[in-house]
Amino acid sequence: MEPIFELPSGSPLSAAVSEEWSLIPLRVPPGWNVIYNTLMACRLADGRIEVNDSEDLYWARTTPPPWFTAEELAESDDLRAREFNLDIGWYGAYGFRVVLLDPGWDDIRASHNTFDVDDLVAVTERWMRMVSQGKTPE
Repeated sequence: MEPIFELPSGSPLSAAVSEEWSLIPLRVPPGWNVIYNTLMACRLADGRIEVNDSEDLYWARTTPPPWFTAEELAESDDLRAREFNLDIGWYGAYGFRVVLLDPGWDDIRASHNTFDVDDLVAVTERWMRMVSQGKTPE
């Protein structure tokens, strides 16, 4: 199988990938539960990076802050009190697709396609951080 990506040699992500298949490092902010993660990569002998290319790579869901009561959750306009889902998959001609759901599959808040692994990580971390701060991507 041919590797899907070649990361730039100066890429921080490139430095974090080893010869063994391992999870791509992500900074997951408080308030997110990672339900499923197979977002993995390995460095090939020639230095190129191979990345898992499944449609089901990553799924994380928010949990409301513990200081919210059930009544406050029901009445709150604070986005941190809502459930968001973040899903990542690989879709051939479209590359990686990151989707922020509010709360389910019929409620797409934001979507981003990319072939660039560094961009994938940056968007994923930025969107999770924004939601943790009570904001959403436009």
